[in-house]
Amino acid sequence: MADTLFPALAETRMLPLARIRRERTLPTRGEVIVSVGSRLGALDVVARSHAAGHLRPVPLARYMHVTEQTLPKYMVKQVGEEIQPREIIASKPEWFGTLRRVYRAPGAGYIVALQGSWLAMNLADAPFELIALYRGSVVSVMPRLGVVIEATGALVQGVWGIGREGYGVLKKLVDAPDAILTGDKIDVNARGAILLAGAGITEEALQRAVQEHVAGLIVGGLSLRLKELLATLTLPTLVTEGLGEHAMPAPIFELLAAHSGDEALINTRTGARPEVFIPALLTGGAGETAVPPSALVAEIGAPVRIVAGPRFGEIGKIAEVPTMPRTLESGMSVWGAEIELGQSSHVFVPWENLELIG
Repeated sequence: MADTLFPALAETRMLPLARIRRERTLPTRGEVIVSVGSRLGALDVVARSHAAGHLRPVPLARYMHVTEQTLPKYMVKQVGEEIQPREIIASKPEWFGTLRRVYRAPGAGYIVALQGSWLAMNLADAPFELIALYRGSVVSVMPRLGVVIEATGALVQGVWGIGREGYGVLKKLVDAPDAILTGDKIDVNARGAILLAGAGITEEALQRAVQEHVAGLIVGGLSLRLKELLATLTLPTLVTEGLGEHAMPAPIFELLAAHSGDEALINTRTGARPEVFIPALLTGGAGETAVPPSALVAEIGAPVRIVAGPRFGEIGKIAEVPTMPRTLESGMSVWGAEIELGQSSHVFVPWENLELIG
C-alpha cells in the first residue's frame, strides 16, 4: 500500500548550499593537464584534445575553370606540402594576365593527392580546450577524457535548456517572478552577464541580449517562437517552467535574486536536468555546512511543485494522501495527494501532476 500511496516522482533540485560533483569531459580523447587535489577557477583549462585531421576533397579543376589535364601546371602547392589558412594552392592568369583566378587553402594541413580534377587535403581541426566551469577541486581524473570536480554553492535545476554553457556575473533585471523582461532593460551593462528574468522575455529583449553578448539567460517560460529562435543562436538559456509565459516560482526567483552580483554558470549539458550553479567560498567556523544533496522522498510534509493543471507552477507540501482514488470533474478516477499551498489552502492534485522540489 505504501508504494501505491507514495509513488516515485520526478525531482527538481533547488538548494541554497550544497556540495556537488560534476564530470567535465572532452569531446574526443586528449590530455588532462590537472591532477587530483588541484584547485580550479571556473575558466581554468583542465584538459585539451589534440588536433585531429579530416579529409577535404575539392573539385579544383571546376573551381579554376580548367581541364584535369591542364590543372597540374597551375598548382602552386604540390602533393605532400603543408598549407596554411588562406595560402594560395592554385593560380591561373585571366584577362591577358591582368587578373588571376586563385584557390586558397580553407585551413591548415597538407595536400594529400591530386587525382584527375580533384584535390584532396588533410585539414587539421583546432585543438579543443576544456574549462573547469565549476569552481572547486579535482576529486578524480579520467585519463585522456576529463575530470570530476567537486564544488560548493547554490543549485537550481530547470526543465529545459539550450546553448550549452555560460559563465558570468548573475544580474537581476526584473523585480518580480511574474515580470516580463523587455528590451529597454538590457544595455551595455548586461554584457558578459547571466540575466535573471521572470515569467518571460520579449523578442526585442532577446535580440538585445544577443547584441550585447550576454553570457546567459534564466527565465520562467518561453513562447514557441522564441524557443525556435534560440535554437539558431548560441545564447545559453535555462527555462524553469516550460513553454509560454509562466511566473518563476517565488522560492527559485528569490534564491537566484539573492545572488545577483555573484558569479554564476548555466550548464545545459549535464546529462540530466539543465542547471544554474552559483559557487560559494566557504570558510571554516560559523555558517552553514555544505553537504551532498540527499535523495528527495515523497512523504507527508515533502515540498512539491504542481507541474500541470490550473495551479501550474505553485509550490506546496504534501498534507495528506487519500487511501482511495479521487474522482475528478472530468470523471476520471486518479490517485493523488492533498497539497497544502498556504495555511488554509488545500487542493487535491493527481500524482502525475506533481514533482518533488528541494
